[in-house]
Amino acid sequence: MIVCGLGQVGYRVVDLLLRLGEDVTVVTQDTRQEFLVLTEAAGAKVVHGDARADKFLKEAGIDSAVALITCVDDDVTNIEIALDAKRLNPAIRVVARLFDQTLARRLESSVGISKVLGMSVLAAPAFAGAAFGEAVYGTFTYQGQGFVATKLPGPDGAGNLVPIGEYVENSIAPESRRERSLKGFIIGTWRGIGQFWHLTPVVLRAVALAIIVLSVLSVFVFQIGMHLHPVDAIYFVVTTLTTTGYGDINLREEPMWLKVYGCLLMLLGSASVATLYSLITNFIVSARFDEMLGRKTVRMSGHVVLVGLGNVGFRTAENLTEMGADVAVIELNPEATYRQFLADEVAFIAGDGRDTETLERAGMRQASALIVATQNDAVNLSVALAAHTMNANARVVVRLFDADFARKVQEVMVVSAALSASRIAAPGFVGAALYGNALLCYVHDDRFCSVVPDAEGRLTIDERTLRGPVP
Repeated sequence: MIVCGLGQVGYRVVDLLLRLGEDVTVVTQDTRQEFLVLTEAAGAKVVHGDARADKFLKEAGIDSAVALITCVDDDVTNIEIALDAKRLNPAIRVVARLFDQTLARRLESSVGISKVLGMSVLAAPAFAGAAFGEAVYGTFTYQGQGFVATKLPGPDGAGNLVPIGEYVENSIAPESRRERSLKGFIIGTWRGIGQFWHLTPVVLRAVALAIIVLSVLSVFVFQIGMHLHPVDAIYFVVTTLTTTGYGDINLREEPMWLKVYGCLLMLLGSASVATLYSLITNFIVSARFDEMLGRKTVRMSGHVVLVGLGNVGFRTAENLTEMGADVAVIELNPEATYRQFLADEVAFIAGDGRDTETLERAGMRQASALIVATQNDAVNLSVALAAHTMNANARVVVRLFDADFARKVQEVMVVSAALSASRIAAPGFVGAALYGNALLCYVHDDRFCSVVPDAEGRLTIDERTLRGPVP
């Protein structure tokens, strides 16, 4: 087995292969010294060089290798290595890491790459599940139906395979969906009116209130002074304020004081229309600018706040949306690459997740969970602690690159789950290299588990014991 790249994912992949008793050669150019020492001590051969050069792949034994996993943190590099490997050994099984899953499917079907996987795609379901309070290994599709592999004990003790529809029904999503019913519509409408009023300048608010008071007063004046039915009085006030003037009801035969009052009302009618247009225009423009700049304030409750819109964060937002959860995303850069691909119902807030004001705008006090998935462990911990002080009841899920550090953090700090994306994703790369029909692979206790269909098409979990403790 050849592994190209010894970063966070590559190291986890190599470690799993060695613990499964596989013969492993690593080709790496730049890596952490710690990973290098541990890999060599565990028995793997290391070739120092750029895997895109044929001589280094040949030195690694490409001619006799049964599989190659390229998991460098760069899509183009992984594609180039995969193509070189197939050219040098057409029979080799090639597994490549790639974020763009549309391109991944095309590469699998057109150039013979066995499997193209995204670390974020493999890890995101675990982050989304952790926000719901569930322990999730991953998701997969079989015969057109989606499944979730959970840590809830199954018949064989190695996890439970649940149809994704059933999982969603039993998760937090149903409550979220119920809130979108009539009750949710009423609450949402009321909050929308509140937001509209909040964005309106004080002067326009005063004018609007004055017009409302004048309208109500005028209905009573014309009802009493002209002896009109209440509905007719309302009709006359509306036609007067809007300067429509059908003429079916008029003041020609009415007392002088009522005519003067009608003239004043007509003059104010023009102002009322202009004010109405100003209110609407102000709201639309302000809301649009706030949306563009990520300065909106989230007015919902029971939602999930996601901090960090990188690869893992974006895929996690997708999973949360598919599960029916309300999501508010916080990202420091308002022009983040993946912002344009977020679902319309996902709220975007530009700002630093460590800042209390930013968390306030994201509705952290009313949120049910927080997922912090930036590229910096220190930032993730800082955000988690800041959010916990605001809402101690919310579940806190933190992404940490070092799995050992993640375990320590979860043991001593106020977080519900500390997850390593590389650790979650590594079994997927290993399984794709070892098994041609594996639908999902994960580590359960000291066992490497692969979800595979049996001869009759039923889903089974194949297990292999790992040597030594799993880091």
